[in-house]
Amino acid sequence: MQRVWVQRVRLVAILASLAGVAACGEPPSVRGYPPQAASWPTPPPPPPEVVAPPPIPQVPLNIPTAIAADPEAQRFYALRRLVAAGLATPEEAEARRTANLGALLPYSEPPPAAGLARPAPLQMIADQIARLSARPPALAAEAATERGFLLESLLPQEPKTRAAPARIAPDALKLGRDRVDTMARLGLVNSDERMRELATIAQGERVLANTPPPPPPPKKKPRKKPAQALKPGDVPGGVIPPSGKGPVGLHLLSMASDHLTAKAVDALKKEYPELAPLEFKAVKTDIPDLGTTYRLLAGPIPAAEAEPFCVALRAKGQSCAVASY
Repeated sequence: MQRVWVQRVRLVAILASLAGVAACGEPPSVRGYPPQAASWPTPPPPPPEVVAPPPIPQVPLNIPTAIAADPEAQRFYALRRLVAAGLATPEEAEARRTANLGALLPYSEPPPAAGLARPAPLQMIADQIARLSARPPALAAEAATERGFLLESLLPQEPKTRAAPARIAPDALKLGRDRVDTMARLGLVNSDERMRELATIAQGERVLANTPPPPPPPKKKPRKKPAQALKPGDVPGGVIPPSGKGPVGLHLLSMASDHLTAKAVDALKKEYPELAPLEFKAVKTDIPDLGTTYRLLAGPIPAAEAEPFCVALRAKGQSCAVASY
């Protein structure tokens, strides 16, 4: 009897133990062992790290009023601002400045690249160079090419064509003296460069002061009127009306020499056959302001027929006036 009771107690203990394990949701056969790897959910990958693009540098040029009308000086000022902003190296800026220093010092340096006196969109160039500096590394080669083009448009490093030399004249030298002082105040040229430019200007002023003035241009001699050529329709010296005494003729033209008489007569007869029956003669006449001329007359002709004859000739383009023959 006692043995049976002990067995019941043991059975109750076992059942109680099994009930406790079931309440925990874990079978006694897996107690103390980790679960299989496939039984755990896969964690999501971490989000990619977002890298903010570098900020685009701001390069406000703020061109000084003193060079507002000086496009050449503005280019050098803009290049200096790019260096200050870290967008151009001092070495490349110095190379471009040296190649074009004649734009700031026109009398003591060789001429700069041609075209620097033309206005340029300097603020747009500076802003674009700033944007290129923020391009990703994958576009570095493309950005470098465009940047080089922009710097060339600002100040060429190896000018292909040069501007004309500075003009040596009193007004130009005075302007150069005032301008180099402005460049020095803005720091675009140093003290040595300013002194060298002023010395060259002073030398030019001495040369001009010692150069005798050019001789006055020779007075133009009054032109002599060209000799009267055979020119139908032209009767210089006016018309001498018939005196009323003696025969009447037709004054057809005037000549510079009586040697032209034969040619003139042949030409007139060929063009105007109605003159063929008449006789011709050249009469020497002195006319004020014209000199000696020879009037070619055709005649004689009845006084009543002279004027109608002239009217008919004038209608064909031939000059004609009734005169004494």
